[in-house]
Amino acid sequence: MESKNKIVPSSLPKMLADLSHSNQFLKVFSLCLIGLCSLVILLVTVIGNKEPVVLTLTPSAGVLETTSPPKPESEIQAAVKAYIEKRYKWEPNTVVQRLQEAEAFVLPGSMKAYQAAVANIARFSTEKLVSQRVYPEKLNVNFEKRTVSITGDRITAIQGIKAAGDLRLEVSFESGPRSKVNPWGIYITKEKED
Repeated sequence: MESKNKIVPSSLPKMLADLSHSNQFLKVFSLCLIGLCSLVILLVTVIGNKEPVVLTLTPSAGVLETTSPPKPESEIQAAVKAYIEKRYKWEPNTVVQRLQEAEAFVLPGSMKAYQAAVANIARFSTEKLVSQRVYPEKLNVNFEKRTVSITGDRITAIQGIKAAGDLRLEVSFESGPRSKVNPWGIYITKEKED
Protein backbone atom coordinates (compact mmCIF):
# COMPACT_ATOMS: atom_id res chain seq x y z
CA MET A 1 0.00 0.00 0.00
CA GLU A 2 1.15 2.98 -0.96
CA SER A 3 0.24 5.97 1.01
CA LYS A 4 0.50 9.35 -0.29
CA ASN A 5 1.60 12.01 2.00
CA LYS A 6 0.92 15.41 0.95
CA ILE A 7 3.44 17.96 1.94
CA VAL A 8 1.79 21.01 3.23
CA PRO A 9 3.97 24.01 2.92
CA SER A 10 4.33 25.89 6.11
CA SER A 11 2.66 29.28 6.26
CA LEU A 12 5.34 30.57 8.60
CA PRO A 13 7.72 31.81 5.90
CA LYS A 14 4.89 33.65 4.16
CA MET A 15 3.82 35.23 7.44
CA LEU A 16 7.42 36.23 8.17
CA ALA A 17 7.75 37.69 4.69
CA ASP A 18 4.53 39.71 5.12
CA LEU A 19 5.64 40.87 8.54
CA SER A 20 9.06 41.83 7.24
CA HIS A 21 7.52 43.71 4.33
CA SER A 22 5.09 45.64 6.54
CA ASN A 23 7.90 46.30 9.02
CA GLN A 24 10.04 47.79 6.25
CA PHE A 25 7.12 49.97 5.20
CA LEU A 26 6.69 51.21 8.79
CA LYS A 27 10.43 51.88 9.09
CA VAL A 28 10.47 53.98 5.91
CA PHE A 29 7.30 55.79 6.97
CA SER A 30 8.80 56.48 10.43
CA LEU A 31 12.05 57.82 8.93
CA CYS A 32 10.13 60.17 6.61
CA LEU A 33 8.02 61.35 9.54
CA ILE A 34 11.12 61.99 11.68
CA GLY A 35 12.69 63.98 8.82
CA LEU A 36 9.53 66.05 8.35
CA CYS A 37 9.25 66.74 12.08
CA SER A 38 12.91 67.77 12.22
CA LEU A 39 12.37 70.16 9.32
CA VAL A 40 9.30 71.69 10.98
CA ILE A 41 11.15 72.09 14.29
CA LEU A 42 14.05 73.77 12.48
CA LEU A 43 11.71 76.17 10.64
CA VAL A 44 9.78 77.02 13.81
CA THR A 45 13.06 77.71 15.63
CA VAL A 46 14.35 79.97 12.84
CA ILE A 47 11.06 81.87 12.52
CA GLY A 48 10.65 82.10 16.31
CA ASN A 49 14.08 83.71 16.73
CA LYS A 50 13.42 86.48 14.19
CA GLU A 51 12.32 89.88 15.42
CA PRO A 52 8.70 90.67 14.62
CA VAL A 53 8.00 93.00 11.72
CA VAL A 54 5.91 95.92 12.94
CA LEU A 55 3.95 97.75 10.28
CA THR A 56 2.77 101.20 11.23
CA LEU A 57 -0.05 102.45 9.09
CA THR A 58 -1.12 105.93 8.13
CA PRO A 59 -4.76 106.97 8.55
CA SER A 60 -5.32 106.03 4.90
CA ALA A 61 -4.02 102.47 5.59
CA GLY A 62 -0.71 102.99 3.81
CA VAL A 63 2.55 101.76 5.28
CA LEU A 64 4.25 104.55 7.21
CA GLU A 65 7.93 104.81 6.38
CA THR A 66 10.25 105.10 9.35
CA THR A 67 12.42 108.17 9.21
CA SER A 68 14.65 110.03 11.55
CA PRO A 69 12.91 112.09 14.24
CA PRO A 70 11.87 115.57 13.08
CA LYS A 71 14.05 118.52 13.95
CA PRO A 72 12.74 120.78 16.74
CA GLU A 73 12.92 123.79 14.42
CA SER A 74 10.62 122.20 11.85
CA GLU A 75 8.17 121.10 14.57
CA ILE A 76 8.02 124.64 15.98
CA GLN A 77 7.53 126.07 12.48
CA ALA A 78 4.71 123.61 11.79
CA ALA A 79 2.98 124.54 15.07
CA VAL A 80 3.31 128.27 14.39
CA LYS A 81 1.98 127.80 10.83
CA ALA A 82 -1.04 125.97 12.22
CA TYR A 83 -1.57 128.78 14.74
CA ILE A 84 -1.31 131.44 12.03
CA GLU A 85 -3.73 129.47 9.84
CA LYS A 86 -6.35 129.60 12.59
CA ARG A 87 -5.60 133.02 14.09
CA TYR A 88 -5.01 135.17 11.01
CA LYS A 89 -7.10 133.59 8.22
CA TRP A 90 -10.81 134.25 8.61
CA GLU A 91 -13.97 135.59 7.03
CA PRO A 92 -16.67 137.66 8.80
CA ASN A 93 -18.87 134.60 9.30
CA THR A 94 -16.05 132.34 10.53
CA VAL A 95 -13.94 134.76 12.57
CA VAL A 96 -15.31 133.69 15.97
CA GLN A 97 -14.90 129.99 15.22
CA ARG A 98 -11.35 130.42 13.83
CA LEU A 99 -10.23 132.50 16.81
CA GLN A 100 -11.66 129.89 19.19
CA GLU A 101 -9.77 127.16 17.32
CA ALA A 102 -6.57 129.16 17.78
CA GLU A 103 -7.10 128.99 21.56
CA ALA A 104 -5.70 125.44 21.41
CA PHE A 105 -2.28 127.06 20.87
CA VAL A 106 -2.50 129.44 23.84
CA LEU A 107 -1.43 128.48 27.37
CA PRO A 108 -4.15 128.72 30.02
CA GLY A 109 -2.19 131.46 31.81
CA SER A 110 -2.30 133.66 28.70
CA MET A 111 -5.89 132.84 27.77
CA LYS A 112 -7.52 135.95 29.31
CA ALA A 113 -5.12 138.30 27.51
CA TYR A 114 -5.68 136.42 24.25
CA GLN A 115 -9.47 136.51 24.54
CA ALA A 116 -9.42 140.24 25.33
CA ALA A 117 -7.23 140.91 22.27
CA VAL A 118 -9.33 138.88 19.84
CA ALA A 119 -12.74 140.06 21.13
CA ASN A 120 -12.24 143.42 19.40
CA ILE A 121 -11.11 141.69 16.20
CA ALA A 122 -14.18 139.46 16.12
CA ARG A 123 -16.57 142.35 16.77
CA PHE A 124 -14.91 144.63 14.19
CA SER A 125 -14.82 141.87 11.56
CA THR A 126 -18.49 140.99 11.87
CA GLU A 127 -19.66 144.63 11.99
CA LYS A 128 -17.54 145.93 9.09
CA LEU A 129 -17.47 142.68 7.05
CA VAL A 130 -13.69 142.33 7.24
CA SER A 131 -11.85 139.24 6.04
CA GLN A 132 -8.17 138.50 6.26
CA ARG A 133 -5.72 136.10 4.65
CA VAL A 134 -2.05 135.77 5.48
CA TYR A 135 0.65 133.97 3.54
CA PRO A 136 3.75 133.39 5.69
CA GLU A 137 6.93 133.08 3.65
CA LYS A 138 9.71 132.95 6.21
CA LEU A 139 9.68 131.63 9.77
CA ASN A 140 12.90 132.12 11.75
CA VAL A 141 13.11 130.28 15.06
CA ASN A 142 15.29 131.74 17.80
CA PHE A 143 15.78 129.11 20.50
CA GLU A 144 17.58 131.42 22.92
CA LYS A 145 14.77 133.99 23.03
CA ARG A 146 12.12 131.33 22.38
CA THR A 147 10.60 133.41 19.60
CA VAL A 148 9.61 132.93 15.97
CA SER A 149 9.86 135.83 13.52
CA ILE A 150 7.36 135.56 10.69
CA THR A 151 7.42 137.54 7.47
CA GLY A 152 5.00 137.26 4.60
CA ASP A 153 2.01 138.88 2.95
CA ARG A 154 -1.35 139.89 4.39
CA ILE A 155 -4.48 140.56 2.34
CA THR A 156 -7.32 142.33 4.12
CA ALA A 157 -10.73 142.91 2.55
CA ILE A 158 -13.10 145.46 4.09
CA GLN A 159 -16.60 145.26 2.58
CA GLY A 160 -15.13 143.75 -0.60
CA ILE A 161 -12.28 146.26 -1.02
CA LYS A 162 -8.95 144.44 -0.82
CA ALA A 163 -5.69 145.79 0.46
CA ALA A 164 -2.36 143.96 0.51
CA GLY A 165 0.38 144.56 3.02
CA ASP A 166 3.36 142.99 4.67
CA LEU A 167 3.08 140.59 7.56
CA ARG A 168 5.73 141.11 10.21
CA LEU A 169 4.96 139.16 13.32
CA GLU A 170 6.99 137.87 16.23
CA VAL A 171 5.53 135.25 18.55
CA SER A 172 6.97 133.90 21.77
CA PHE A 173 6.44 130.23 22.47
CA GLU A 174 6.73 127.64 25.21
CA SER A 175 6.56 123.88 25.24
CA GLY A 176 3.63 122.23 26.93
CA PRO A 177 1.46 119.15 26.88
CA ARG A 178 0.51 117.67 23.53
CA SER A 179 -3.13 117.32 22.60
CA LYS A 180 -5.22 116.17 19.68
CA VAL A 181 -5.64 119.70 18.33
CA ASN A 182 -2.06 120.71 19.22
CA PRO A 183 0.07 117.60 18.59
CA TRP A 184 3.29 119.64 18.64
CA GLY A 185 2.89 120.83 22.23
CA ILE A 186 4.00 124.35 21.24
CA TYR A 187 2.03 127.18 22.86
CA ILE A 188 2.06 130.87 21.97
CA THR A 189 2.57 133.14 24.96
CA LYS A 190 2.95 136.53 23.30
CA GLU A 191 2.44 138.18 19.90
CA LYS A 192 4.08 141.34 18.63
CA GLU A 193 3.23 142.86 15.23
CA ASP A 194 5.41 145.43 13.49
